[in-house]
Amino acid sequence: MIRQIEAEESDAFSFEDEFRYILMRLLRDGTLDLLGGQLRNNGDGLEVSDPNGFIVARFGSLSSFVNGLTFQPTEEEGIEFSDENRFIVGRIAPGTAYFGLPAPQATLTPIAEALLDQQIRTDFKQVLGYGQSLARGYFAKPAISTVQEYQNVMMASGVKSRPGDPGYTPDTFAPLVESDFGDEGETPVSALCNGLVRRAVADGESEADWIMVGAATGRGGRSVEQLSAAPLGEGYYEKTIQTVRDGLAAATKLGKTYSVWAYTWDQGESNYTTTVSTKSAYQYAEYMMAIFDGMTREIVGITGKKFRPYLFTYQVAAHRKYDLDNMSIALAQWRLSRKRPDVVLAAPAYIFPTVEDVLHLTNEASWLLGEYRSRAMYETMVRRSGKWRPLEPVSVDWKFQAIDIKFHVPRGELVLDNALAALTANFGFDIRENGSLVTDLISSVSVTAFDTVRISLSRAAAPDSTLSYGRGRPTDPKASGPATGARGNLRDTHGLYDQVQSPLGNTFALHNACVMFEFNRSTGF
Repeated sequence: MIRQIEAEESDAFSFEDEFRYILMRLLRDGTLDLLGGQLRNNGDGLEVSDPNGFIVARFGSLSSFVNGLTFQPTEEEGIEFSDENRFIVGRIAPGTAYFGLPAPQATLTPIAEALLDQQIRTDFKQVLGYGQSLARGYFAKPAISTVQEYQNVMMASGVKSRPGDPGYTPDTFAPLVESDFGDEGETPVSALCNGLVRRAVADGESEADWIMVGAATGRGGRSVEQLSAAPLGEGYYEKTIQTVRDGLAAATKLGKTYSVWAYTWDQGESNYTTTVSTKSAYQYAEYMMAIFDGMTREIVGITGKKFRPYLFTYQVAAHRKYDLDNMSIALAQWRLSRKRPDVVLAAPAYIFPTVEDVLHLTNEASWLLGEYRSRAMYETMVRRSGKWRPLEPVSVDWKFQAIDIKFHVPRGELVLDNALAALTANFGFDIRENGSLVTDLISSVSVTAFDTVRISLSRAAAPDSTLSYGRGRPTDPKASGPATGARGNLRDTHGLYDQVQSPLGNTFALHNACVMFEFNRSTGF
Protein backbone atom coordinates (compact mmCIF):
# COMPACT_ATOMS: atom_id res chain seq x y z
CA MET A 1 0.00 0.00 0.00
CA ILE A 2 1.28 3.48 -0.87
CA ARG A 3 0.24 6.28 1.47
CA GLN A 4 0.77 10.00 0.97
CA ILE A 5 2.08 11.69 4.11
CA GLU A 6 0.76 14.92 5.61
CA ALA A 7 2.42 18.10 4.42
CA GLU A 8 4.13 18.90 7.72
CA GLU A 9 5.94 15.58 7.76
CA SER A 10 9.30 14.97 6.01
CA ASP A 11 7.94 11.99 4.13
CA ALA A 12 6.24 12.45 0.78
CA PHE A 13 5.15 8.83 0.44
CA SER A 14 5.47 5.63 2.44
CA PHE A 15 5.22 2.08 1.18
CA GLU A 16 3.47 -0.20 3.69
CA ASP A 17 2.35 -3.83 3.89
CA GLU A 18 -1.19 -4.98 4.76
CA PHE A 19 -0.47 -4.53 8.46
CA ARG A 20 0.72 -0.93 7.86
CA TYR A 21 4.33 -1.79 8.57
CA ILE A 22 6.50 0.67 6.59
CA LEU A 23 8.71 -1.06 4.02
CA MET A 24 10.18 1.98 2.30
CA ARG A 25 9.79 5.75 2.41
CA LEU A 26 10.30 8.39 -0.23
CA LEU A 27 11.33 11.61 1.48
CA ARG A 28 10.51 15.07 0.24
CA ASP A 29 14.17 15.78 -0.68
CA GLY A 30 14.11 12.76 -3.01
CA THR A 31 15.88 10.40 -0.64
CA LEU A 32 14.73 6.80 -0.74
CA ASP A 33 14.72 5.34 2.79
CA LEU A 34 15.04 1.54 2.62
CA LEU A 35 15.04 1.15 6.43
CA GLY A 36 18.39 -0.64 6.19
CA GLY A 37 19.93 2.37 4.49
CA GLN A 38 19.23 5.39 2.33
CA LEU A 39 19.72 6.18 -1.35
CA ARG A 40 19.93 9.88 -2.18
CA ASN A 41 20.95 12.31 -4.93
CA ASN A 42 24.25 14.05 -4.25
CA GLY A 43 24.21 16.36 -7.27
CA ASP A 44 26.73 14.29 -9.26
CA GLY A 45 25.08 10.92 -8.84
CA LEU A 46 23.75 8.78 -6.02
CA GLU A 47 24.88 8.10 -2.45
CA VAL A 48 24.08 5.07 -0.31
CA SER A 49 24.27 5.43 3.49
CA ASP A 50 23.81 2.96 6.35
CA PRO A 51 21.13 3.33 9.11
CA ASN A 52 23.52 5.58 11.06
CA GLY A 53 23.91 7.96 8.14
CA PHE A 54 27.45 6.93 7.21
CA ILE A 55 27.98 6.92 3.44
CA VAL A 56 29.00 3.43 2.25
CA ALA A 57 28.79 3.96 -1.50
CA ARG A 58 28.70 6.74 -4.02
CA PHE A 59 28.04 6.44 -7.76
CA GLY A 60 29.09 9.48 -9.79
CA SER A 61 29.96 10.40 -13.34
CA LEU A 62 33.64 11.08 -12.55
CA SER A 63 34.28 8.53 -9.82
CA SER A 64 32.49 6.05 -7.60
CA PHE A 65 33.27 4.09 -4.47
CA VAL A 66 31.86 1.21 -2.45
CA ASN A 67 33.00 0.69 1.16
CA GLY A 68 36.18 2.67 0.56
CA LEU A 69 36.95 1.10 -2.82
CA THR A 70 37.06 3.76 -5.53
CA PHE A 71 36.62 3.01 -9.21
CA GLN A 72 36.90 5.56 -11.98
CA PRO A 73 37.39 5.84 -15.73
CA THR A 74 40.97 6.24 -17.01
CA GLU A 75 42.65 7.41 -20.17
CA GLU A 76 43.36 3.77 -20.93
CA GLU A 77 40.65 1.37 -21.97
CA GLY A 78 38.98 -0.27 -18.95
CA ILE A 79 38.20 0.51 -15.30
CA GLU A 80 40.61 1.02 -12.42
CA PHE A 81 39.82 0.50 -8.71
CA SER A 82 41.64 2.51 -6.03
CA ASP A 83 41.52 2.81 -2.23
CA GLU A 84 40.87 5.96 -0.18
CA ASN A 85 44.46 7.00 -0.74
CA ARG A 86 43.96 6.59 -4.49
CA PHE A 87 46.35 3.62 -4.73
CA ILE A 88 45.21 1.34 -7.55
CA VAL A 89 44.11 -2.03 -6.17
CA GLY A 90 42.33 -3.49 -9.18
CA ARG A 91 41.74 -3.18 -12.88
CA ILE A 92 39.40 -4.57 -15.52
CA ALA A 93 40.47 -4.07 -19.13
CA PRO A 94 40.75 -6.09 -22.33
CA GLY A 95 43.27 -8.87 -21.68
CA THR A 96 43.61 -8.26 -17.92
CA ALA A 97 41.53 -8.36 -14.74
CA TYR A 98 42.76 -8.36 -11.15
CA PHE A 99 41.96 -7.26 -7.62
CA GLY A 100 44.69 -6.81 -5.08
CA LEU A 101 48.24 -6.96 -6.44
CA PRO A 102 48.35 -7.65 -10.17
CA ALA A 103 49.26 -11.20 -11.08
CA PRO A 104 52.74 -11.60 -12.59
CA GLN A 105 52.82 -11.56 -16.35
CA ALA A 106 52.20 -15.07 -17.57
CA THR A 107 55.04 -16.61 -19.51
CA LEU A 108 53.61 -17.85 -22.76
CA THR A 109 55.42 -20.84 -24.23
CA PRO A 110 54.81 -20.76 -27.97
CA ILE A 111 54.07 -23.98 -29.73
CA ALA A 112 57.35 -25.14 -31.21
CA GLU A 113 57.43 -24.46 -34.91
CA ALA A 114 59.43 -27.61 -35.50
CA LEU A 115 60.48 -30.29 -33.03
CA LEU A 116 63.93 -31.81 -33.29
CA ASP A 117 64.28 -35.60 -33.42
CA GLN A 118 60.55 -35.97 -34.06
CA GLN A 119 60.92 -36.91 -37.73
CA ILE A 120 58.22 -38.99 -39.38
CA ARG A 121 59.08 -41.67 -41.93
CA THR A 122 57.10 -40.47 -44.92
CA ASP A 123 57.14 -42.25 -48.29
CA PHE A 124 59.63 -39.72 -49.69
CA LYS A 125 62.28 -38.10 -47.48
CA GLN A 126 64.03 -35.04 -48.94
CA VAL A 127 67.70 -34.17 -48.47
CA LEU A 128 68.57 -30.63 -49.57
CA GLY A 129 72.24 -30.11 -50.42
CA TYR A 130 73.01 -26.39 -50.12
CA GLY A 131 76.13 -24.26 -50.28
CA GLN A 132 78.66 -23.21 -52.90
CA SER A 133 80.87 -25.12 -55.32
CA LEU A 134 81.59 -28.24 -53.23
CA ALA A 135 77.85 -28.72 -52.76
CA ARG A 136 77.48 -28.70 -56.56
CA GLY A 137 80.45 -30.95 -57.36
CA TYR A 138 82.54 -28.33 -59.17
CA PHE A 139 85.38 -30.04 -61.08
CA ALA A 140 84.40 -33.40 -59.49
CA LYS A 141 84.25 -34.96 -62.95
CA PRO A 142 83.29 -37.29 -64.32
CA ALA A 143 80.29 -38.10 -62.16
CA ILE A 144 80.63 -41.62 -60.74
CA SER A 145 77.29 -42.37 -59.02
CA THR A 146 75.57 -43.08 -62.32
CA VAL A 147 73.50 -46.11 -61.26
CA GLN A 148 70.76 -46.06 -58.60
CA GLU A 149 71.07 -49.27 -56.59
CA TYR A 150 68.13 -48.55 -54.31
CA GLN A 151 64.89 -46.62 -54.84
CA ASN A 152 66.17 -43.10 -54.20
CA VAL A 153 64.94 -40.35 -56.51
CA MET A 154 65.53 -36.78 -57.68
CA MET A 155 63.55 -34.32 -59.74
CA ALA A 156 63.47 -35.78 -63.25
CA SER A 157 65.61 -32.97 -64.66
CA GLY A 158 68.58 -33.88 -62.43
CA VAL A 159 69.98 -33.65 -58.93
CA LYS A 160 71.55 -30.26 -59.70
CA SER A 161 68.53 -28.86 -61.57
CA ARG A 162 66.88 -25.91 -59.80
CA PRO A 163 63.51 -24.21 -60.31
CA GLY A 164 63.90 -21.72 -63.12
CA ASP A 165 66.83 -23.54 -64.74
CA PRO A 166 66.38 -24.53 -68.41
CA GLY A 167 64.69 -27.92 -68.66
CA TYR A 168 63.69 -28.05 -65.01
CA THR A 169 60.90 -30.59 -64.38
CA PRO A 170 58.76 -29.47 -61.42
CA ASP A 171 56.47 -32.39 -60.67
CA THR A 172 58.11 -35.66 -61.68
CA PHE A 173 60.66 -37.92 -59.98
CA ALA A 174 63.39 -40.03 -61.60
CA PRO A 175 66.03 -42.38 -60.13
CA LEU A 176 68.74 -40.48 -58.25
CA VAL A 177 71.98 -40.48 -60.27
CA GLU A 178 74.82 -38.03 -60.82
CA SER A 179 75.74 -36.51 -64.18
CA ASP A 180 78.10 -33.89 -65.55
CA PHE A 181 76.75 -30.41 -66.21
CA GLY A 182 79.33 -27.91 -67.43
CA ASP A 183 82.05 -27.74 -64.78
CA GLU A 184 79.89 -29.63 -62.29
CA GLY A 185 80.11 -33.37 -61.71
CA GLU A 186 79.65 -35.60 -58.66
CA THR A 187 77.83 -33.93 -55.76
CA PRO A 188 77.96 -35.40 -52.23
CA VAL A 189 74.16 -35.85 -52.27
CA SER A 190 73.93 -39.27 -53.95
CA ALA A 191 76.50 -40.87 -51.64
CA LEU A 192 74.66 -39.49 -48.63
CA CYS A 193 71.28 -40.84 -49.74
CA ASN A 194 72.61 -44.19 -50.98
CA GLY A 195 74.87 -44.66 -47.98
CA LEU A 196 72.01 -43.95 -45.60
CA VAL A 197 69.80 -46.58 -47.23
CA ARG A 198 72.65 -49.10 -47.35
CA ARG A 199 73.25 -48.69 -43.63
CA ALA A 200 69.53 -48.93 -42.82
CA VAL A 201 69.11 -52.11 -44.86
CA ALA A 202 72.20 -53.65 -43.25
CA ASP A 203 70.59 -52.92 -39.88
CA GLY A 204 67.43 -54.83 -40.82
CA GLU A 205 65.29 -52.06 -42.28
CA SER A 206 63.26 -52.55 -45.45
CA GLU A 207 64.68 -50.81 -48.51
CA ALA A 208 61.16 -49.81 -49.58
CA ASP A 209 60.74 -47.82 -46.37
CA TRP A 210 63.77 -45.66 -47.11
CA ILE A 211 63.27 -43.71 -50.31
CA MET A 212 65.31 -40.54 -50.24
CA VAL A 213 64.94 -37.52 -52.53
CA GLY A 214 68.23 -35.81 -53.34
CA ALA A 215 68.73 -32.24 -54.55
CA ALA A 216 71.75 -29.91 -54.77
CA THR A 217 70.32 -26.40 -55.05
CA GLY A 218 73.28 -24.15 -54.17
CA ARG A 219 75.58 -22.12 -56.41
CA GLY A 220 79.35 -22.06 -56.77
CA GLY A 221 81.40 -19.05 -55.73
CA ARG A 222 78.75 -17.63 -53.42
CA SER A 223 79.14 -16.25 -49.91
CA VAL A 224 76.83 -17.04 -47.03
CA GLU A 225 75.23 -13.65 -47.62
CA GLN A 226 74.54 -14.41 -51.28
CA LEU A 227 72.96 -17.75 -50.34
CA SER A 228 70.66 -16.09 -47.81
CA ALA A 229 67.01 -15.20 -48.28
CA ALA A 230 66.06 -11.95 -50.02
CA PRO A 231 66.90 -9.13 -49.86
CA LEU A 232 70.42 -10.21 -48.82
CA GLY A 233 70.65 -13.21 -51.12
CA GLU A 234 70.58 -13.82 -54.86
CA GLY A 235 67.53 -16.09 -55.09
CA TYR A 236 69.02 -19.55 -54.45
CA TYR A 237 67.32 -19.74 -51.07
CA GLU A 238 63.98 -19.14 -52.76
CA LYS A 239 64.78 -21.74 -55.44
CA THR A 240 65.43 -24.25 -52.66
CA ILE A 241 62.07 -23.52 -51.07
CA GLN A 242 60.39 -23.95 -54.46
CA THR A 243 62.15 -27.31 -54.79
CA VAL A 244 60.31 -28.42 -51.66
CA ARG A 245 56.96 -27.30 -53.08
CA ASP A 246 57.71 -29.21 -56.26
CA GLY A 247 58.84 -32.31 -54.39
CA LEU A 248 55.61 -32.30 -52.41
CA ALA A 249 53.60 -31.92 -55.63
CA ALA A 250 55.46 -34.82 -57.27
CA ALA A 251 54.84 -37.07 -54.27
CA THR A 252 51.19 -36.05 -54.02
CA LYS A 253 50.68 -36.85 -57.69
CA LEU A 254 51.82 -40.39 -56.88
CA GLY A 255 49.53 -40.59 -53.86
CA LYS A 256 52.56 -40.62 -51.53
CA THR A 257 53.63 -38.64 -48.48
CA TYR A 258 56.64 -36.30 -48.43
CA SER A 259 58.79 -34.50 -45.89
CA VAL A 260 62.19 -32.80 -45.61
CA TRP A 261 64.56 -34.71 -43.35
CA ALA A 262 67.90 -32.99 -43.69
CA TYR A 263 69.98 -30.15 -45.06
CA THR A 264 73.66 -30.28 -45.91
CA TRP A 265 76.02 -27.32 -45.96
CA ASP A 266 79.23 -26.89 -47.96
CA GLN A 267 80.19 -23.22 -47.81
CA GLY A 268 82.80 -20.91 -46.37
CA GLU A 269 85.48 -20.61 -49.03
CA SER A 270 83.95 -17.47 -50.56
CA ASN A 271 83.77 -15.78 -47.17
CA TYR A 272 87.52 -16.28 -46.86
CA THR A 273 88.33 -14.89 -50.29
CA THR A 274 86.04 -11.90 -50.88
CA THR A 275 86.42 -8.48 -49.28
CA VAL A 276 82.69 -7.73 -49.08
CA SER A 277 81.65 -10.90 -47.24
CA THR A 278 81.96 -11.37 -43.51
CA LYS A 279 84.93 -13.13 -41.97
CA SER A 280 83.55 -12.61 -38.48
CA ALA A 281 82.89 -15.97 -36.80
CA TYR A 282 79.91 -14.49 -34.97
CA GLN A 283 78.33 -12.88 -38.02
CA TYR A 284 78.93 -15.92 -40.18
CA ALA A 285 77.17 -18.16 -37.65
CA GLU A 286 74.26 -15.72 -37.51
CA TYR A 287 73.88 -15.68 -41.29
CA MET A 288 74.30 -19.44 -41.59
CA MET A 289 71.61 -20.29 -39.07
CA ALA A 290 69.27 -17.59 -40.37
CA ILE A 291 69.28 -19.50 -43.65
CA PHE A 292 68.28 -22.83 -42.14
CA ASP A 293 65.97 -21.51 -39.44
CA GLY A 294 64.17 -19.59 -42.16
CA MET A 295 64.00 -22.64 -44.41
CA THR A 296 62.57 -24.72 -41.58
CA ARG A 297 59.81 -22.20 -40.89
CA GLU A 298 58.80 -22.16 -44.53
CA ILE A 299 59.12 -25.92 -45.04
CA VAL A 300 56.94 -26.70 -42.03
CA GLY A 301 54.28 -24.47 -43.54
CA ILE A 302 54.56 -26.17 -46.93
CA THR A 303 54.66 -29.82 -45.89
CA GLY A 304 52.63 -29.61 -42.69
CA LYS A 305 55.21 -31.86 -40.99
CA LYS A 306 56.08 -30.29 -37.64
CA PHE A 307 59.62 -31.56 -37.24
CA ARG A 308 62.93 -29.80 -37.73
CA PRO A 309 65.36 -31.14 -40.33
CA TYR A 310 68.89 -31.77 -39.10
CA LEU A 311 71.76 -29.85 -40.70
CA PHE A 312 74.81 -31.95 -41.64
CA THR A 313 77.77 -29.69 -42.35
CA TYR A 314 81.41 -30.15 -43.21
CA GLN A 315 84.17 -27.96 -41.75
CA VAL A 316 85.71 -25.67 -44.33
CA ALA A 317 89.51 -25.94 -44.58
CA ALA A 318 90.42 -23.40 -47.25
CA HIS A 319 91.80 -20.42 -45.32
CA ARG A 320 95.41 -21.10 -46.30
CA LYS A 321 94.35 -21.24 -49.97
CA TYR A 322 93.63 -17.53 -49.59
CA ASP A 323 96.83 -16.84 -47.60
CA LEU A 324 94.98 -16.31 -44.32
CA ASP A 325 96.44 -17.10 -40.91
CA ASN A 326 93.06 -17.49 -39.25
CA MET A 327 90.24 -20.00 -39.66
CA SER A 328 87.29 -18.02 -38.33
CA ILE A 329 84.69 -19.68 -40.57
CA ALA A 330 85.85 -23.19 -39.67
CA LEU A 331 85.65 -22.30 -35.98
CA ALA A 332 82.16 -20.85 -36.44
CA GLN A 333 80.96 -24.09 -38.02
CA TRP A 334 82.46 -26.23 -35.26
CA ARG A 335 81.08 -24.02 -32.48
CA LEU A 336 77.63 -24.17 -34.02
CA SER A 337 77.78 -27.96 -33.96
CA ARG A 338 78.65 -27.79 -30.25
CA LYS A 339 75.95 -25.23 -29.46
CA ARG A 340 73.03 -26.22 -31.66
CA PRO A 341 71.43 -29.66 -31.21
CA ASP A 342 70.27 -29.64 -34.85
CA VAL A 343 73.73 -28.95 -36.35
CA VAL A 344 75.94 -31.99 -36.97
CA LEU A 345 79.55 -31.68 -38.15
CA ALA A 346 80.24 -34.84 -40.13
CA ALA A 347 83.91 -34.33 -41.09
CA PRO A 348 86.56 -31.63 -41.59
CA ALA A 349 87.29 -30.92 -45.25
CA TYR A 350 91.07 -31.18 -44.95
CA ILE A 351 90.99 -34.99 -45.37
CA PHE A 352 89.34 -34.95 -48.81
CA PRO A 353 91.65 -35.01 -51.87
CA THR A 354 91.48 -32.06 -54.24
CA VAL A 355 91.96 -31.51 -57.96
CA GLU A 356 94.83 -29.47 -59.36
CA ASP A 357 93.48 -26.17 -58.05
CA VAL A 358 94.07 -27.50 -54.48
CA LEU A 359 90.59 -26.33 -53.52
CA HIS A 360 87.80 -28.33 -55.18
CA LEU A 361 87.32 -32.01 -54.47
CA THR A 362 87.93 -34.89 -56.82
CA ASN A 363 84.90 -36.88 -57.89
CA GLU A 364 85.74 -39.70 -55.47
CA ALA A 365 86.41 -37.22 -52.65
CA SER A 366 83.03 -35.58 -53.21
CA TRP A 367 81.45 -39.02 -53.03
CA LEU A 368 83.46 -39.75 -49.86
CA LEU A 369 82.19 -36.58 -48.19
CA GLY A 370 78.67 -37.84 -48.81
CA GLU A 371 79.58 -41.19 -47.25
CA TYR A 372 80.84 -39.56 -44.06
CA ARG A 373 77.58 -37.63 -43.91
CA SER A 374 75.52 -40.78 -44.46
CA ARG A 375 77.04 -42.30 -41.33
CA ALA A 376 76.37 -39.17 -39.29
CA MET A 377 72.79 -38.98 -40.53
CA TYR A 378 72.18 -42.70 -40.05
CA GLU A 379 73.34 -42.72 -36.43
CA THR A 380 71.51 -39.48 -35.63
CA MET A 381 68.19 -39.92 -37.43
CA VAL A 382 67.68 -43.61 -38.27
CA ARG A 383 69.46 -45.56 -35.55
CA ARG A 384 68.73 -42.68 -33.15
CA SER A 385 71.74 -43.48 -31.01
CA GLY A 386 72.19 -39.78 -30.21
CA LYS A 387 73.43 -36.80 -32.17
CA TRP A 388 76.57 -37.71 -34.10
CA ARG A 389 79.65 -35.94 -32.80
CA PRO A 390 82.97 -35.81 -34.63
CA LEU A 391 86.37 -36.40 -33.11
CA GLU A 392 86.64 -33.18 -31.09
CA PRO A 393 88.32 -31.86 -27.92
CA VAL A 394 86.28 -31.70 -24.74
CA SER A 395 88.79 -30.41 -22.17
CA VAL A 396 92.29 -28.96 -21.90
CA ASP A 397 94.56 -29.25 -18.86
CA TRP A 398 97.32 -26.70 -19.49
CA LYS A 399 100.22 -27.17 -17.09
CA PHE A 400 103.73 -25.75 -16.83
CA GLN A 401 105.48 -28.45 -18.86
CA ALA A 402 102.66 -30.06 -20.82
CA ILE A 403 99.13 -29.72 -22.17
CA ASP A 404 96.77 -32.68 -21.82
CA ILE A 405 93.77 -32.64 -24.17
CA LYS A 406 90.86 -35.03 -23.79
CA PHE A 407 88.73 -35.81 -26.83
CA HIS A 408 85.35 -37.21 -27.69
CA VAL A 409 86.36 -40.29 -29.68
CA PRO A 410 83.48 -41.64 -31.82
CA ARG A 411 84.94 -45.17 -32.09
CA GLY A 412 88.14 -46.92 -31.14
CA GLU A 413 91.15 -44.94 -29.96
CA LEU A 414 93.31 -41.99 -30.92
CA VAL A 415 96.12 -42.37 -33.46
CA LEU A 416 98.69 -39.90 -34.81
CA ASP A 417 99.70 -40.85 -38.37
CA ASN A 418 99.34 -40.02 -42.06
CA ALA A 419 96.36 -42.28 -42.83
CA LEU A 420 94.08 -39.34 -43.69
CA ALA A 421 96.51 -36.50 -44.40
CA ALA A 422 100.19 -35.99 -45.10
CA LEU A 423 102.31 -35.54 -42.01
CA THR A 424 102.69 -31.94 -40.89
CA ALA A 425 104.65 -30.18 -38.14
CA ASN A 426 103.62 -31.27 -34.63
CA PHE A 427 100.86 -33.36 -36.26
CA GLY A 428 98.95 -30.10 -36.78
CA PHE A 429 99.29 -28.60 -33.28
CA ASP A 430 100.78 -25.12 -32.83
CA ILE A 431 100.98 -22.46 -30.11
CA ARG A 432 100.86 -18.70 -30.61
CA GLU A 433 101.87 -16.15 -28.01
CA ASN A 434 100.49 -12.65 -28.33
CA GLY A 435 99.15 -13.71 -31.73
CA SER A 436 102.54 -14.81 -33.09
CA LEU A 437 103.51 -18.39 -33.91
CA VAL A 438 106.20 -19.88 -31.63
CA THR A 439 107.70 -22.83 -33.50
CA ASP A 440 110.03 -24.14 -30.77
CA LEU A 441 107.58 -24.19 -27.85
CA ILE A 442 106.19 -27.66 -28.59
CA SER A 443 108.80 -30.34 -28.02
CA SER A 444 106.64 -33.41 -28.70
CA VAL A 445 103.07 -34.63 -29.29
CA SER A 446 101.95 -38.08 -28.18
CA VAL A 447 98.86 -40.16 -27.42
CA THR A 448 98.80 -41.09 -23.73
CA ALA A 449 95.36 -42.75 -23.50
CA PHE A 450 92.61 -43.85 -25.87
CA ASP A 451 91.10 -40.34 -25.61
CA THR A 452 94.05 -38.14 -24.56
CA VAL A 453 96.86 -36.32 -26.34
CA ARG A 454 99.80 -34.80 -24.46
CA ILE A 455 101.71 -31.84 -25.87
CA SER A 456 105.06 -31.49 -24.12
CA LEU A 457 106.47 -27.97 -23.85
CA SER A 458 110.06 -26.75 -23.92
CA ARG A 459 109.14 -23.97 -21.46
CA ALA A 460 106.09 -22.45 -19.84
CA ALA A 461 103.72 -20.81 -22.31
CA ALA A 462 102.62 -17.20 -21.92
CA PRO A 463 99.26 -16.49 -20.21
CA ASP A 464 97.79 -15.21 -23.49
CA SER A 465 98.77 -18.31 -25.47
CA THR A 466 96.47 -19.98 -28.00
CA LEU A 467 96.72 -23.64 -28.93
CA SER A 468 95.51 -24.50 -32.42
CA TYR A 469 94.98 -27.66 -34.43
CA GLY A 470 94.71 -27.71 -38.23
CA ARG A 471 95.31 -23.97 -38.58
CA GLY A 472 98.62 -24.26 -40.39
CA ARG A 473 101.38 -21.69 -40.49
CA PRO A 474 101.81 -18.38 -42.36
CA THR A 475 104.62 -19.90 -44.43
CA ASP A 476 102.59 -22.95 -45.51
CA PRO A 477 101.50 -23.31 -49.16
CA LYS A 478 98.41 -21.51 -50.40
CA ALA A 479 96.38 -24.66 -50.64
CA SER A 480 93.58 -26.76 -49.24
CA GLY A 481 93.41 -30.52 -48.89
CA PRO A 482 95.27 -33.43 -47.28
CA ALA A 483 98.53 -33.05 -49.19
CA THR A 484 99.64 -29.45 -48.67
CA GLY A 485 96.71 -27.60 -47.08
CA ALA A 486 96.14 -26.66 -43.44
CA ARG A 487 95.59 -30.03 -41.76
CA GLY A 488 96.32 -32.36 -38.87
CA ASN A 489 97.17 -36.01 -38.27
CA LEU A 490 94.96 -36.96 -35.33
CA ARG A 491 92.27 -39.58 -36.00
CA ASP A 492 90.41 -42.45 -34.38
CA THR A 493 90.20 -46.09 -35.52
CA HIS A 494 86.56 -46.14 -36.59
CA GLY A 495 87.62 -47.22 -40.06
CA LEU A 496 88.71 -50.61 -38.75
CA TYR A 497 85.01 -51.39 -38.35
CA ASP A 498 83.44 -49.21 -41.04
CA GLN A 499 84.73 -49.48 -44.61
CA VAL A 500 83.02 -48.43 -47.83
CA GLN A 501 83.65 -49.06 -51.50
CA SER A 502 83.36 -46.25 -54.01
CA PRO A 503 81.71 -46.58 -57.44
CA LEU A 504 85.26 -46.73 -58.80
CA GLY A 505 85.96 -49.86 -56.75
CA ASN A 506 88.29 -48.29 -54.19
CA THR A 507 87.89 -49.12 -50.49
CA PHE A 508 88.00 -46.42 -47.81
CA ALA A 509 88.32 -46.89 -44.06
CA LEU A 510 86.09 -44.24 -42.51
CA HIS A 511 88.35 -43.11 -39.68
CA ASN A 512 87.24 -39.86 -38.05
CA ALA A 513 89.69 -36.97 -38.38
CA CYS A 514 89.89 -34.43 -35.59
CA VAL A 515 88.10 -31.14 -36.21
CA MET A 516 90.11 -27.97 -36.60
CA PHE A 517 90.02 -26.05 -33.32
CA GLU A 518 91.62 -23.43 -31.13
CA PHE A 519 91.93 -23.11 -27.36
CA ASN A 520 92.86 -19.82 -25.74
CA ARG A 521 94.11 -19.90 -22.15
CA SER A 522 91.86 -16.99 -21.28
CA THR A 523 88.65 -17.67 -23.22
CA GLY A 524 88.75 -21.43 -23.86
CA PHE A 525 87.46 -23.01 -27.05
